[in-house]
Amino acid sequence: MKEQMRRGMKEVGTQSRSWGKNLLVIGAVFSCTECFVEKTRGRSDKWNAIGGGCLTGGILAASSGPQAMAIGCAGFAAFSAAIDALGIGHFD
Repeated sequence: MKEQMRRGMKEVGTQSRSWGKNLLVIGAVFSCTECFVEKTRGRSDKWNAIGGGCLTGGILAASSGPQAMAIGCAGFAAFSAAIDALGIGHFD
């Protein structure tokens, strides 16, 4: 029983690190693309997050082909729009 618990905890730790690294990459790419869109547009509004989300989805799916990039773009843009609509992350 002790050995099972030890192996289970080790697996949870390994999986947590893997998820953490993936979230780090997604967050970094989104942050950079959102800043790029804002700098390019010269405005600060909801469209920056949507454009950044689209670019993020496309970049992360680049190795899977153009169809996956389009789906990733749409998915991340929709998610960014939903988060913005709910007001999550706004510290006004």
